[in-house]
Amino acid sequence: MHPRVVIVAGLLAQALVAQNNPFIVFPQDPERQAITSASYVRRPDWNLAAEGFQEVGAAFRGVGDGGSGCQVLGFYHWAADENITTAEIYGIVLRSGQGTGTGPDVGPTGELLRVGNLSTPSGTGGPRGSWIMTDGFATPVTVPCAGEWFQGVDVLANPLWPASDGYSLWAADMPGISPATIGENPRAGVLPVTWRISASGVVAATQWTYILGVLVNQPMLHVGGDDSVSNRQGAGGGANIGMGGMFPDVSGNPRSDGIVLRVHDGANATGLAFFLGSTGYGPIAFPVPGLAGSVYVDPSFAATLGFVGLTGGAGELSVATPGSISPALVGSSFAFQALVVDPATLGGRFTNGQSTSL
Repeated sequence: MHPRVVIVAGLLAQALVAQNNPFIVFPQDPERQAITSASYVRRPDWNLAAEGFQEVGAAFRGVGDGGSGCQVLGFYHWAADENITTAEIYGIVLRSGQGTGTGPDVGPTGELLRVGNLSTPSGTGGPRGSWIMTDGFATPVTVPCAGEWFQGVDVLANPLWPASDGYSLWAADMPGISPATIGENPRAGVLPVTWRISASGVVAATQWTYILGVLVNQPMLHVGGDDSVSNRQGAGGGANIGMGGMFPDVSGNPRSDGIVLRVHDGANATGLAFFLGSTGYGPIAFPVPGLAGSVYVDPSFAATLGFVGLTGGAGELSVATPGSISPALVGSSFAFQALVVDPATLGGRFTNGQSTSL
């Protein structure tokens, strides 16, 4: 670990991000919220070579479903550099899962995509700084609409890190793994959702989340866990839309989290987001004529939860205030999805689905 960088030295390919949306599992929205929950900058295996991944697992459906199956169009991440006068090399890797909940498939057949020899810019100032990196793919890459897959980066060995130079990633720690008082905020005892593959091919879970994810041509939905007494979001406050939303604590011992749903859409700054909730995902996904994407929540048990107008491409709906969820629901799961409508054209696009496990 290394303390988080405090400046953003550059922003690349703004147009690509404006047209598409990054799928990120992190406590805050890095495009629209001041990041106050990053515990440190980290590498997947200290200063050794390794691949670091965010799991897109059972909680999610339809990431990248813009109407022609699930495709990803690029990659977005926040890269930290201990000396910005020198460029840093990295790669992008997408992998399928092993199908057992034990991390990414390390074999060559498990690779959905590998792009190497990419680099951060170099700059003046610092010496430390950070780059918001966006890399577009020449051809869309197909990913599973349901089922486990992994998005991540290939990090080169660098013995200079963290003393004087080197590439790392902004990260939010799970509670108790470091001295950090800010970071992720799931309930106690849940399994991590990030992984590494070491240079020797060993797969291991890592106890934090990164600001990284694929770029997709659809609005994004994230479930947020609203822990009213937590300070782990830092000065920014708000609901934790990373692991706190995936695994809130509603036990009443010690927490009674609420639930917030957040939509962001870089292509529709002032649209309307209509939210659906269900007891789970349906047996199949199905399209709706005239709308982009597919319905993933189970329509047999779905309910309309409300709608909000987007401001600056984002909107939030509180579906349960802190203290309002009965502890009797511990062990239950619920799935959510949204439809974002452009009032000017009346065109609509479905978000991904996300479930929360109480």
